[in-house]
Amino acid sequence: RDRRPPWIKLYRDVLDDIEWHELDPLASKVLVMCWLIASENDGNLPPAKTLAFRLRMSEKQTNECLNKLSHWLEQDEQMRLAACCLRPSR
Repeated sequence: RDRRPPWIKLYRDVLDDIEWHELDPLASKVLVMCWLIASENDGNLPPAKTLAFRLRMSEKQTNECLNKLSHWLEQDEQMRLAACCLRPSR
């Protein structure tokens, strides 16, 4: 199975998700890039230093963005992406 898919699935529900629209522009960009990076490794993000490099950001800036994305990311020891990244519209 290809672990570096050329695309990810992004649901249209994000268009009507208030929490998505409340993200600042950098955080929303980082979130999409995290989804792309995580798609290469079964939904797992790499260690902070590697992630910061992949995002072309400092580790401090990366961690600040990840803190803003707590709704979208599970915060376990592997920084695994949430199984349901986008909640259905209510």
